[in-house]
Amino acid sequence: MNASFLVANEVVKSYGNFKALNGFSFDMPNGVIGLLGPNGAGKTTFIRALLGIHPIDSGTIQFGDYELPRDILKVKDLIGYSPEVATKILKTNAQKFATHMGRLSGLPAEAAKQRAFDVLHYVGLGEARYRDMDTFSQGMLQKAKLATALIHDPDVLLLDEPTAGTDPESREQILDLIYDLGKNHGKNIIMCTHLLPDIEKNADYVVVISQGKTVMQGSLDEVMKPRGEQVLLIRVSTNQQQFASTLEKNGYKVLSVRSEINIQMGNDPSFSSIFKLAKAQGVAIRMITPFKQRLEDVFVDVVTDDLAEVKG
Repeated sequence: MNASFLVANEVVKSYGNFKALNGFSFDMPNGVIGLLGPNGAGKTTFIRALLGIHPIDSGTIQFGDYELPRDILKVKDLIGYSPEVATKILKTNAQKFATHMGRLSGLPAEAAKQRAFDVLHYVGLGEARYRDMDTFSQGMLQKAKLATALIHDPDVLLLDEPTAGTDPESREQILDLIYDLGKNHGKNIIMCTHLLPDIEKNADYVVVISQGKTVMQGSLDEVMKPRGEQVLLIRVSTNQQQFASTLEKNGYKVLSVRSEINIQMGNDPSFSSIFKLAKAQGVAIRMITPFKQRLEDVFVDVVTDDLAEVKG
């Protein structure tokens, strides 16, 4: 992976006796990062700490050449933030709203106006920029939030639930924009979302937080590697339960029999012995394929293990 743009070391943030961040440490390389965690894990607290809303109690967050909380004013200039909550001004069109956000980011009036025009066109709202935002669909509002996050051309984009509530077409358009910003425009992007397929599609690296600490981090390929021996899915034409028994009698470990037979893959990558057993039993194999693990499966496993460890 590329050099790191954000490194946290033993970050602690407490609210009374409750530690929302409890030794949170990570190393985020350049690229698109998926920040995942169950509700109450500490994601929101971390976002607020990064934005300077809730300063951390101890530990450090290294942001390039800057350190939080010491250099928070400099860091704020480098971050574009698209919050989960709706952001708009009633009876205001998108062009005025984006221009206003540009002015708040420190841009001169004419520069803010031109920049608003450019970013609204980029996110696909060029023809709708003079429409009141009250008339926008959820997908259009999400695009408008992305535009305002881009208004001051930040180095890092912090996107909190960027596709929440959108229709399938708008969701794909927003994910394509995130991909383009990361791959073609060199933006470092932190995506916080409960929609794990969005992370699978765009992220280069994943950080999983649970109970205020990191429980997994790594490239998407690394975290998606099967834990333990890989599983094989088999579907046959008839007598599925009987064929599962045959496999078991011949040394295969059958994990389950539902719409497919799930077995541990074993040491035969050609599956020739399985085909021989099927032929001997007079059944046709309709499907045989390695089980492809989803990010959701990985996420549930590591968080469940973490919670069980604490209870134990």
